[in-house]
Amino acid sequence: MEFCGSYKSTIDPKWRLKIPAEYREYLYSKYGDTFYVASLDLETLLVFPQPVYEQLKIDSATNPELSAMMPILSLSGRSSKADGQGKVMIPELVRIKCPSLKGQVIVAAVVDHLEVYTLETIDKIFERIKITNEQFARIRAGGKIDRS
Repeated sequence: MEFCGSYKSTIDPKWRLKIPAEYREYLYSKYGDTFYVASLDLETLLVFPQPVYEQLKIDSATNPELSAMMPILSLSGRSSKADGQGKVMIPELVRIKCPSLKGQVIVAAVVDHLEVYTLETIDKIFERIKITNEQFARIRAGGKIDRS
């Protein structure tokens, strides 16, 4: 059971995200079936297992940068228990502000949570990051690259 990579999924017409089956067993066994779903940019979703989100709230008391993000996570987010099909509800503000999220999405495992992207958003990310395999190899070896 691995928690890595990305999988195609959907946000259905009722605004429910289906958590890919490939992640469910790991997430449910480690954290349970309740999640905190939010957005920092109203383009992508962050899906935190509820215990991970609770730890973020605790950590925000001593981390000023994290503390500054908490109002956005609170405003854009909500807790949602996964249903029998592994679907969680998308928060109201995201439904209103980001109608393009409905339909096909890509769900990626990132350390201890999921990130949800539309294909258009993924294109923007790859364009912004633009790193070659050679540059990546240099970074992995402990070096730096010129990003100018």
